[in-house]
Amino acid sequence: MARRSSMLDEAIIIGHQELDFLVAGDVYAAERLAQSRERILDEAVRGLSGDNLDLLAEKLVEMKSLHDKITGEARKLRQSLKQDLTSMKRQNKRIAGYSYGAGNLPRLAMERFVNKKG
Repeated sequence: MARRSSMLDEAIIIGHQELDFLVAGDVYAAERLAQSRERILDEAVRGLSGDNLDLLAEKLVEMKSLHDKITGEARKLRQSLKQDLTSMKRQNKRIAGYSYGAGNLPRLAMERFVNKKG
C-alpha cells in the first residue's frame, strides 16, 4: 500500500509539472508528462479493492482536482488557438482581396479567358 501511495504522490508531482508546461504553452512537454502520469496512475490503482481505495481517497481526490485544473488550462489553450486560426483566416481573405484589387488574378480565373491570338 505504501508503494501505491508513493506512486500517487509521484503522479501528483508530475501533474503539477504538466500544469506548469501548459501554462507556459509547451503542449509537447505537457503531453509527454500526461502519458507518464497516466501510466503511473493506471499502475497505482490496478487491482485495488474498495477498502484500499478508501485509504488512498485523499490522494485520489487531490489528483482529480489537479486533473480538473489541467483540463481547464488545456481548454483555455484550445480556445486561444481557435481564435488565432479564425483571425488568420480573416487576414488571409483580406490579403487575397487586396491582391485581387491590385490586378493579380488567380490562376484559375486566368485560365478561363480565351486566348484571341492563337
